[in-house]
Amino acid sequence: MKRVLLVDDEYELLEALSFALQYAGYEVDCASNGCDALAHVQRQVPDLVVTDFMMPDMDGMSLCRSLRAHPDWVRIPIALHTSAHVNSSTAEPPLWDAFLRKPAHMDDFLSTVARLLQLGRP
Repeated sequence: MKRVLLVDDEYELLEALSFALQYAGYEVDCASNGCDALAHVQRQVPDLVVTDFMMPDMDGMSLCRSLRAHPDWVRIPIALHTSAHVNSSTAEPPLWDAFLRKPAHMDDFLSTVARLLQLGRP
């Protein structure tokens, strides 16, 4: 079973997305910020990370940079799920593999998760 790590400081959104992913057959872990997410990744490497951008303690950009800088985690696909205005063209190499504007329609969210889990990261 594929494991997804959801990272967001909005508890209600984490609950809704976690429920939808579990219903779709995924194992789900949740973190409220980038620091918490890195601790989760150290314990159990997920098959996918879905992260918000603006969070306390460590934001999504810093989390993505940390994941991409670690040789054991560089291949984890990342979806950025945010309402923030983010210029993805400034990220070289790309820090995430998919971008979802919050609030993403649940069908779009689930299809993006499925696509990233199927394709992985080269």
